[in-house]
Amino acid sequence: MVNFFRNNFLLFPSLLLAIFLYSGLVKIPDQDFYSSLIPLKDVVSIEGQAIGNPTVMQGGMKACKIRLLLTQVSDKNGLVAKADGRAELFVPLDLYQIYQPGKLYSAWRGKKTNFLLDKGAVLSLDAKPFFSTKEKEGDSFKCLSIKSCHFKKGIVGSVQKTRALCRLHFTRLMFAWGGAGGLLLALLSGSRSYLENEVANAFRQAGLSHVLALSGMHLSLIGGLAFSLGKKSVGKKIAQALELFAIILFVWFAGKSPSLFRALLCSLIALISAFLKIKTGSSLNALALAFAIHISFFPNDAFELSFQLSYGALLGILLFNEIASKNLTSLIPRSAGDSLGASTGAQIITMPLSLKVFGACAPGGILSSAVVSPFITIFVYSGIFFVLISLALPFMAPLCGGAMAFFYDFIKESVFFFANIPCLKI
Repeated sequence: MVNFFRNNFLLFPSLLLAIFLYSGLVKIPDQDFYSSLIPLKDVVSIEGQAIGNPTVMQGGMKACKIRLLLTQVSDKNGLVAKADGRAELFVPLDLYQIYQPGKLYSAWRGKKTNFLLDKGAVLSLDAKPFFSTKEKEGDSFKCLSIKSCHFKKGIVGSVQKTRALCRLHFTRLMFAWGGAGGLLLALLSGSRSYLENEVANAFRQAGLSHVLALSGMHLSLIGGLAFSLGKKSVGKKIAQALELFAIILFVWFAGKSPSLFRALLCSLIALISAFLKIKTGSSLNALALAFAIHISFFPNDAFELSFQLSYGALLGILLFNEIASKNLTSLIPRSAGDSLGASTGAQIITMPLSLKVFGACAPGGILSSAVVSPFITIFVYSGIFFVLISLALPFMAPLCGGAMAFFYDFIKESVFFFANIPCLKI
């Protein structure tokens, strides 16, 4: 045990930090607290900037949620006051999807405002308080109508608008590809707007939710592709720079989430250490350092479920993968044993958390992850290839979509098969 902590010297202080954080001994200032001269209950309109990607709500709630950094509020008497804090804004789903392909709604005809609702957009809208949530979850507003939506002038605003337009055009291309496009859109942008509900439910029941949540797997696919192409054409040193550029570009396009930011930090630590020839020791040290950096910049992320599952899964893989794979490789081929070992390690840590939060977990995810993940890799690489062809030769887009549909049907049937494995419930 002493040698273990000596080789992983950053793990112990990070564990202590986690204990202090989750036990409540260390209090994190509430960054989401609403503050204004106008009481929250009297607010009738708000202004602010979107600081996250829109997320379509699940469970029958026909709304889109987006995080907003408040700047100004007003009441019914016309009183205007500055405001601080972050809020959750719930936009009616049919209003949000007006300009998305296949999502035209006549209910808002005549009320349309030319808007591009995405991260970085500056919004002015009529709204009412939806409910005041628990501490650290901020305040919520229901959007009644959007009065204006624009991006700030200057370089930052131009980059944010470019990103929003890229995501919109990518969405339109994926819509044309049907179910395959819906899955690829979720895997490359984090948007599940066009993912078939039965497929999304099957991923969850099969223990494959992590495949749809942007994380280290996605960064490794993008970074690995950039490095492989760069190494063959321009050499290893420049290939590392291309890999770094590719993963940063992907995170910029997909948007920050706790799990994706964790993956970005781990990748940056590994790439910078390799480039500067700095020995960081084991991968556990890199994970511990990423944890400390993450909560230093975004402390509220520590209480997000995706943060806890992401760090917990990788911790389990690093702690138990080698032990599990050694036992398994005596029975099955090494490649399959390594995949099953990684899945087993991730489940060991995340299963108790899933049982506590959801009252259920999918032990079949150990096998389904090992089987389905390689096909997801092929699907993503093929999707990137066909997207590039479609952009260069638009007339090829339908043919590319047909090829992706073949891969999609195979993955869908595989996920449905593993979704039949009973879940563990308490």
